Amino acid sequence: MSAGPLPYAPAVTGAVLLVVLLIGVAAGRAKGRWTLLAAGLVVLAAAGVVLTAVADPPAGEGGAVQDGAAELTALFTITLPLVIAYVAGWLLVRGGWLRRVLVIAVGALLLVAFPYAAAGQATADAFLHGR
Repeated sequence: MSAGPLPYAPAVTGAVLLVVLLIGVAAGRAKGRWTLLAAGLVVLAAAGVVLTAVADPPAGEGGAVQDGAAELTALFTITLPLVIAYVAGWLLVRGGWLRRVLVIAVGALLLVAFPYAAAGQATADAFLHGR
């Protein structure tokens, strides 16, 4: 996988994250914002599962546990950036300009610096390997 948050071209990744951020802003402005937050997170989790299932399976040996670990790592790599962008957009609509700048800064930092693959591998080790 690539070094970026999503395993696609940077332009496509940026466009998708911007659209998800704007959907999060719309959900945060809506009347039932808490319901839309929960529904959006469920939809993004489902989209991550579908995108992970559709992606080519990783080449390697080791049986089902290793394949499960690779799939969980891919799921984290695809889903977490989308969730971060959605929640950041949802949080943007409340508060003043300082809070908005902080939300964008923290969201951008998480999108760039969060170790998605390492978090997915650690989760796979904890749940699949029992370590």
